[in-house]
Amino acid sequence: MRIQVKKGRDAAPTLVCIRADGTRTWGKVNPFFPVHDLTHYAVESVLGFREAFYGLVASGWSLDDFTDGGARSRMPVEALWAENVVGLFDLERGTHRMFSAAEFTAGLGASLAKQGVPPFRPVTVEELARVRTLRGDLQARWLALAPGETLEVTFPAAATAAFRPPA
Repeated sequence: MRIQVKKGRDAAPTLVCIRADGTRTWGKVNPFFPVHDLTHYAVESVLGFREAFYGLVASGWSLDDFTDGGARSRMPVEALWAENVVGLFDLERGTHRMFSAAEFTAGLGASLAKQGVPPFRPVTVEELARVRTLRGDLQARWLALAPGETLEVTFPAAATAAFRPPA
């Protein structure tokens, strides 16, 4: 699937997802969301998630489906894991404090338990580094775009880690 994030000239950014069959879904997004959505891309690619945000979009979900009040109840557990992992990376970005692998895993476990979501396996130092590197590259590319320009990536990213289910 091709993912395009366009910087609005005088409007909100736009996220467009073009599936393998040529169908697409798109929407205007709040200025916070381009980097958040690129973090999803990095997390889902590195951790090998195929049933999280971009995997669901590739399988036919529209972007509007995620704003539906009942969307969470229809999401596979992998999507719930991804939302929580991305949330921790957003917290890092907002606080300018990087978590160690142990802190990240503990925070993830606490967040999932609070929501009644099954636990995820420990996140490794290597995985954290790979997500941070990919997200950092994508964020830099996004910030360097002039208004009206588009950042395009293909999901999943090449050379992704194989998904390992929780122990």
